[in-house]
Amino acid sequence: MKKNLLLIALLAVTISLSQAQQRPQRNPEEMAKRNLEMLDKRLSLTADQKAKISGILLSQSKAIDSLRSIARAQSAPQSVRGKMQSLLQENQQKIKEVLTDEQRKSYETVITEQQNRMRDGGQRRVRERSAN
Repeated sequence: MKKNLLLIALLAVTISLSQAQQRPQRNPEEMAKRNLEMLDKRLSLTADQKAKISGILLSQSKAIDSLRSIARAQSAPQSVRGKMQSLLQENQQKIKEVLTDEQRKSYETVITEQQNRMRDGGQRRVRERSAN
């Protein structure tokens, strides 16, 4: 009896820890809003720019969400990677068209930082966690 209770408790703790480590999935609207807030903070967007970029980001977030669903259903994330990259590049160009020259330079820095984070594959976060 005690062994069964111990096993159940151990199983519950294991499940709790594994779920706590998973990031909650945001919906496309939340992702677009989060990205817009980040860009506004970094680029000091005008109200008109926010409105235009918001539409671009929302469309992008919905398309990416759809592509991810397809990839999950097919169990093949590589199958949509190229489509996602071209979508992101198209939207980056659309966003650049809305920005001033100075903002465009800052936006290029933002893009480079994001690419470096993606290339890093989250390893920096793993190192930071293990250091703490």
